[in-house]
Amino acid sequence: MLKFIRGKGQQPSADRHRLQKDLFAYRKTAQHGFPHKPSALAYDPVLKLMAIGTQTGALKVFGQPGVELYGQHTLLNNSASELNVQLLEWVYGTGRILSLTAANQLILWEPVGATLLPIKTLPFDGKLKKVSSLCCSLSKDLLWIGTEGGNIYQLDLHTFTIKEPVIYHDVVLEQVPPAYKLNPGAIESIRQLPNSPSKLLVAYNRGLCVLWDFESASVQRAYIAPGHGQSVGLTVNFEGSEFTWYHADGSYATWSIDNPEPPSNVNYVPYGPDPCKSINRLYKGKRRSNDVIVFSGGMPRSAYGDHNCVSVHASDGHKVCLDFTSKVIDFFVTFENNRDVAEVLVVLLEEELCAYDLTDPNICAIKAPYLHSVHASAVTCNYLASEVVQSVYESILRAGDEQDIDYSNISWPITGGTLPDNLEESVEEDATKLYEILLTGHEDGSVKFWDCTGVLLKPIYNFKTSSIFGSESDFRDDAAADMSAEQVDEGEPPFRKSGLFDPYSDDPRLAVKKIAFCPKTGQLIVGGTAGQIVIADFIDLPEKVSLKYISMNLVSDRDGFVWKGHDQLNVRSNLLDGEAIPTTERGVNISGVLQVLPPASITCMALEASWGLVSGGTAHGLVLFDFKNFVPVFHRCTLNPNDLTGAGEQLSRRKSFKKSLRESFRKLRKGRSTRTNQSNQVPTTLEARPVERQIEARCADDGLGSMVRCLLFAKTYVTNVNITSPTLWSATNASTVSVFLLHLPPAQTAATAVPSASGNAPPHMPRRISAQLAKEIQLKHRAPVVGISIFDQAGSPVDQLNAGENGSPPHRVLIASEEQFKVFSLPQLKPINKYKLTANEGARIRRIHFGSFSCRISPETLQSMHGCSPTKSTRSHGDGEADPNISGSLAVSRGDVYNETALICLTNMGDIMVLSVPELKRQLNAAAVRREDINGVSSLCFTNSGEALYMMSSSELQRIALATSRVVQPTGVVPVEPLENEESVLEENDAENNKETYACDEVVNTYEIKNPSGISICTRPAEENVGRNSVQQVNGVNISNSPNQANETISSSIGDITVDSVRDHLNMTTTTLCSINTEETIGRLSVLSTQTNKASTTVNMSEIPNINISNLEDLESKRNTTETSTSSVVIKSIITNISHEKTNGDNKIGTPKTAPEESQF
Repeated sequence: MLKFIRGKGQQPSADRHRLQKDLFAYRKTAQHGFPHKPSALAYDPVLKLMAIGTQTGALKVFGQPGVELYGQHTLLNNSASELNVQLLEWVYGTGRILSLTAANQLILWEPVGATLLPIKTLPFDGKLKKVSSLCCSLSKDLLWIGTEGGNIYQLDLHTFTIKEPVIYHDVVLEQVPPAYKLNPGAIESIRQLPNSPSKLLVAYNRGLCVLWDFESASVQRAYIAPGHGQSVGLTVNFEGSEFTWYHADGSYATWSIDNPEPPSNVNYVPYGPDPCKSINRLYKGKRRSNDVIVFSGGMPRSAYGDHNCVSVHASDGHKVCLDFTSKVIDFFVTFENNRDVAEVLVVLLEEELCAYDLTDPNICAIKAPYLHSVHASAVTCNYLASEVVQSVYESILRAGDEQDIDYSNISWPITGGTLPDNLEESVEEDATKLYEILLTGHEDGSVKFWDCTGVLLKPIYNFKTSSIFGSESDFRDDAAADMSAEQVDEGEPPFRKSGLFDPYSDDPRLAVKKIAFCPKTGQLIVGGTAGQIVIADFIDLPEKVSLKYISMNLVSDRDGFVWKGHDQLNVRSNLLDGEAIPTTERGVNISGVLQVLPPASITCMALEASWGLVSGGTAHGLVLFDFKNFVPVFHRCTLNPNDLTGAGEQLSRRKSFKKSLRESFRKLRKGRSTRTNQSNQVPTTLEARPVERQIEARCADDGLGSMVRCLLFAKTYVTNVNITSPTLWSATNASTVSVFLLHLPPAQTAATAVPSASGNAPPHMPRRISAQLAKEIQLKHRAPVVGISIFDQAGSPVDQLNAGENGSPPHRVLIASEEQFKVFSLPQLKPINKYKLTANEGARIRRIHFGSFSCRISPETLQSMHGCSPTKSTRSHGDGEADPNISGSLAVSRGDVYNETALICLTNMGDIMVLSVPELKRQLNAAAVRREDINGVSSLCFTNSGEALYMMSSSELQRIALATSRVVQPTGVVPVEPLENEESVLEENDAENNKETYACDEVVNTYEIKNPSGISICTRPAEENVGRNSVQQVNGVNISNSPNQANETISSSIGDITVDSVRDHLNMTTTTLCSINTEETIGRLSVLSTQTNKASTTVNMSEIPNINISNLEDLESKRNTTETSTSSVVIKSIITNISHEKTNGDNKIGTPKTAPEESQF
């Protein structure tokens, strides 16, 4: 009871609530990687923008690096298949784009900030109106829509309505030569002649192409392809003098627009004479004086029909067939300044985006700045190295530059959009900049380094471990298979293996399971599936050392143990010779390989580069290894002798058949007694507490209890309260936490205090490091321990401190199991606090991390907050020369920045919680990942600045921010050309409502004088009303209880401005943000604005003078009457400005802009 009363008395104050809003805010910010299941591609040659649509309804626009826009289609009939984007068409030069979905719905999108908003929608009904092709006019006012019925409709882009005339297929058939007697079929392609805008070139499905003249409304010329079945499409040159027509039988030919007669090579099949597959897309250009034809498909059906190819054929006889490992969705070719000179080929595949230099006869690949395939090989683990120093980052870049020597130097052609000026000026202005690097481990044994500091996810290095394993013959075979060009026989297509996507792995034992990376020294440790631990670094040493190999057996002293799993990997013998060449992998030194036996998968790793130690855990125990001297320190087996197995099905312990039968009968008897005696059960403590959920007790003899789940190196107080000692902490699935005391030589201790320039200067005498078990903790609930962290008095984890810093005493240790957090004091290991997550909320903890949160705050607020709040987790990092234990109030007085370190945790339900330490009080709770997305939950990793990354699909990464001080999101914008009808409507409204607008200005000015902040005051009750009566979502998260709700300002246009509308807006306007979102995009934003006009009329006959009016005499029966009338109008409008500026949690009103408005009621 005393604890209950004390807990009730420590409620957070109003200042603390305000500080929480300034510190913590959840939002989805940016997306990295390749779109999941792409289905459509479009390119705007005027603004140089690229758009990609997906099967899940996502729409993404890319310009120059840093310009990314997201949009999302919404469901109509609750069918996910309707979201499939089938066609994309740019309104060239305006920034708008049209999309056609599988629901046969045409949508016009307009960029607003970093978001694409649907402003117009046109559904098509009927089978004959199934859209098959789109073409936008060069004047940007019309869209020609070809249907499967063979008709062409004209869509006015200003009014978004169908207008006359319609080009019907029967009218066209009346004007074609009588020799053509077929139904032309669907419209496959529509092209406007650049030199004659009034003429359209239309290709039908069944070998017919016509030149339609709008001035005479007739067919000017007809082209009939003899002997062809289905036509696929056509392309017109820039002069408008000829077009290239390609077909479904793998043939193409170039026709003259002025000559309806077929050309001489009308039956040319590039990969004939055998039957070939359809050519799906074709472009024709020039390279110097030679013609270049680029087409997809057209492969011989029987021999190479399963190949995904894009061919580049030049008239000089040079041919290249780019053979990809995934399906070709679409491609486009960029040209030089409205000429036929081809520059770059951009190919959208099902699993990656590839680009090639067409100006080079060798067709060299181009490294794109974005849309990289994260899953070129299946991702098996993620590791985020936070706050990487500049020197380590540059060494990684140097190593990566050696891998990019085969790429073309041509500039990236997609350069549309604009970036903010301050962003361009601030690039690389600080030499001490810290970087965020994502390391992804893959199934083929490679580790890829990605720079995720900004909006772009840039690949900077690819480290491969497969080159040091296997036999010498296997290595030679792999090197021969990696040749860039592989020519087949002369009579066959000249295939070249292209693309990086390779989902197949030769050996599953190469898969990377765990990664450890030191952000200050560049030490890299890679743990694999077969118990291999590869040790490497980026340090450029004058003397290279050959590869070393050593093994450590965990169960050698266990009699009767039988390992039934896979064998270990063999290191290539030629690398282990005494005179072998030092092993380097393109700029990285591989110093050695540690093999843990039995060769089970590495389950966890810890690295302390300043001590030269690495520790690895498996299902059988843990090892401690000195990688600087390459000697083992100690190993510990965690297997229980009474276990039936040590790690699931892969481990086997011999046990008598009689004993196993006895245990089976005991379990059966126990189950029967439990069923029969349910009424006689004694109520337990958990039943007496209805608040907590009842958790099943875990078996002490669990077969997976020996698995080591987490390891931690820390210098903390273990033996006494005065001296810190190097320690190693380990925890298993059975809640057994072991503390090992490490004895480092004095020379190494001095090196730790003052690290050398190289980081691993070899000593004269081999160091001898020893370790002994100091303490052991057994948690009663026996849940798997997922994380251990030691933090100081200010709440900062000691493993994130700089070298030589120990933090302010006393230290505390946080042990996080799947079910609860528990804080112990050091060195006594006395319990201080705990938080039962599973009992309270039914979720399980998956990952923990400490993050730093900061905001600007006034000294008075901080002083009042410290006077009433017990939280002490403040730490100043504002000044580099400040003492690390300085209080938050001093930091505020100098820099007005308040810093706080908090615990971030992820649950199996996909929720992210932020807890204060050591109080373990919740500061933020957000639904970040869908609970069904197991891959997303398992792949999420945090940064030190309150950000997180997770795999939202097999190829995409979603970035989220939990701190207000660190938000990385696209800031580039695309200029939008206003529609002509917008300008005319605005001019008419100004002319008609001049008097009302003038009166409105007077009302607004008067109101601003009386109350400068009147808008925020008036809208606050409306926002509270909305929060009670509606569900608001931003990026798929309910924001009615979101801490950053006060930091979001929404400005929208509500049509014509009148005196009554201004008065109603200031008094009774309610604005609700309804964002329907999926995991693929930040989302489509729309506003549903409800204006409620409430009028009250009161009639009191005694106050009315005696006027001889007959109408008033009728009111005598209702002397004192009050009438109230309410009218509501629902208007759909567009958000035109979204600002996240805030000052101590208060709103700043953004300036609204005029936007097109569409009423649907």
